[in-house]
Amino acid sequence: MPKVLCTECGRDVGMHELEAKTTTQRSGFNTRYRCPYCRTDMEDVASRFV
Repeated sequence: MPKVLCTECGRDVGMHELEAKTTTQRSGFNTRYRCPYCRTDMEDVASRFV
């Protein structure tokens, strides 16, 4: 499972550990991810892969 670096707490978080919230918009879907440790929102997780 890929890991993502949380820039706030510095932990490597597994993709399966992230809390995801998907909302619908007129142009499609918007998914936001949240670190389960420090509760920081992450928008672009693809750029944070470890």
